[in-house]
Amino acid sequence: MRRTILPKEERVCQFYKLSIRKEGDVFPCCLGKGQAKLGNIFDEDIFEKIETTNITCECEMYKTRDITPSDKMDLQRLHLMFSHECQAKCICCHQHKDKMEREEEHLERVLLFIEKYRPKYITVLGGEVLIQPKALDWVENIKNKYPDIAFDTVTNLCVGENTIKRVANIFSEITVSILGFSPNTYKKIMGLDFDTTMKNFDYLQNNTNVKMRPKYLAMPTNIYDLPLFFEWALNQKSEKIYLHNVNEFPECCNLEHFLWQRIFSHVENDMKKILQDYKEHIISQNKHFISFHALLANMLKIDN
Repeated sequence: MRRTILPKEERVCQFYKLSIRKEGDVFPCCLGKGQAKLGNIFDEDIFEKIETTNITCECEMYKTRDITPSDKMDLQRLHLMFSHECQAKCICCHQHKDKMEREEEHLERVLLFIEKYRPKYITVLGGEVLIQPKALDWVENIKNKYPDIAFDTVTNLCVGENTIKRVANIFSEITVSILGFSPNTYKKIMGLDFDTTMKNFDYLQNNTNVKMRPKYLAMPTNIYDLPLFFEWALNQKSEKIYLHNVNEFPECCNLEHFLWQRIFSHVENDMKKILQDYKEHIISQNKHFISFHALLANMLKIDN
């Protein structure tokens, strides 16, 4: 089914969602456009800025409007970016794995946001949050203090058993990024152990209430593994499946070259067979069950 373009909802975006970067800069959403910066968590008047500043910003879904006297803060989601520390060695990653400056002070300031606005959902991102002790302890403490807040994260999930058991008690939803779906490809691209990630995914899916969202990040070196991942994901109890890419295709490949045309043709045949085989299962899910990146959908000739 082709995407239907709907009119953008006009709203005071920062009254519903806030995004805090690892440097402490505050934005009304995760896009973090410069002109929409509201301030920094260390500003003494940051809450006043959030509640009184009119900004100009828009995305695919929303367009900001000026604040009126009747508008009230109703923070639905707080989007937090922590340190870039990560144990993976993904060949496509541009982050420098640097630690967060003033980490303890940063977390203390963010706590003030949570206590003041009581968001319903909190997304925490790194780096890899699950290997950052201070950040994970902080999240666990917040969850214990405010059990009604639903936490989610994006992770490679390649961590030890003790961490996975903690994760099951903290997060309501986990998106697992996967770059390759065979042990050798996964190891070469991510520098991690494929079997550990699969074991952890299986544990969380079958022994906890965590909603699992597998996410495949396709690139030139792993495109042949995409059908393997897709069929596996359809056989899980996944809430959502992401079929995305990491933007390397148009940057480093001439997609009009006959070689890439043939490669995508092979993958297209496999993907369309899977879509046909699992048609009833896919139709039975909600319309957002599969998120298919436009570039992949176009190259594989699959209506998105």
